[in-house]
Amino acid sequence: MKRNLVNIMVLFIIAFATMAYVTAQSQKIVVPSEYKTKVNPFKDDATLNMVGLRTYNRHCVSCHGKKGLGDGVMSKTLKTLPGNFTTAEFQKYTDGEIYYLSFVGVSERPDFTKLIPNEEDRWAVVNYVRTLKIE
Repeated sequence: MKRNLVNIMVLFIIAFATMAYVTAQSQKIVVPSEYKTKVNPFKDDATLNMVGLRTYNRHCVSCHGKKGLGDGVMSKTLKTLPGNFTTAEFQKYTDGEIYYLSFVGVSERPDFTKLIPNEEDRWAVVNYVRTLKIE
């Protein structure tokens, strides 16, 4: 009886892990080519650091967390996992791709171009997200 229970538990864990892997793989988002080459006009503007932090804390931290790990308080209520900004995979994105992934409505995330209408503020968030990488 115990052996059957252990076998069932092992099968359940394998099935759950497989579903989690398949779900993660299906979250790949295709970024339109015009965003891949979009240039960040504020790339080296250090005066925007506080604007980026403030805007991130207001609009992004609830899902992505303080350190950008995707572990914010709202992340547990979502069907799809929020992005983890600290990974090398994420940091390989161009600024334009990060802009698209951050502000254009994708999956459950709303269109933040309406919530953050100021273009300079959006780029400030892109710049701030770049600082969240693990060193």
